[in-house]
Amino acid sequence: MQSQQIVTPTSTALVTRAQYFGQTESLLDRWLPGCSARLSRVCCSLAERLPFSVREVLNEALTQNRLANIVDSLLALPQSENQYTRHVLHADPEGRFTVVGLVWAPQQFSPVHAHFTWCAYRVLTGELTETQYTWDSATDTAVSAKTITRRAGQSACGHAGLDFIHRLGNATRTNKAGSEPAVSIHVYGVDADRISSHVNRLLAVNE
Repeated sequence: MQSQQIVTPTSTALVTRAQYFGQTESLLDRWLPGCSARLSRVCCSLAERLPFSVREVLNEALTQNRLANIVDSLLALPQSENQYTRHVLHADPEGRFTVVGLVWAPQQFSPVHAHFTWCAYRVLTGELTETQYTWDSATDTAVSAKTITRRAGQSACGHAGLDFIHRLGNATRTNKAGSEPAVSIHVYGVDADRISSHVNRLLAVNE
């Protein structure tokens, strides 16, 4: 019988795997007028519907004629060379949610994680490879279940807890001709001051 390898994330991974650049104004309101107001309204939805309602807002607001400007604007912001970059685009004044723009250069990935809060995201350009995991309570580890490709225009969402475990990243090879970063927008049910510590729940992986 082949031995199993348990990979345990380090305590610093949540901070070092991504770099945040905070904003002093709502870039979301500048780029997508009315979107933050709609997100505020759906925060009154029933808890079981909340991430799905947020996902619907993203899908309706991010229309094709707006995407090019949003992507160009995000790519014009400072980027980290060593890890994927997260830009805070909007902080809800009541602390109910934060909107973040993510830029993924080729071969940049998140760690395997669940979430401490509900979340929803949509891919704006490029492709994200998402490996989904199931939770093995006997070993307290995440087990790879399947890998899918999220293309531009596709979205996903989930609740806090261990039912939505995944790893996201741009699997494009860096030496591929014309390779471009992937860009996505994510909404998390947490205030901006806790965005770097209360979103991703890092998990050990049974490989």
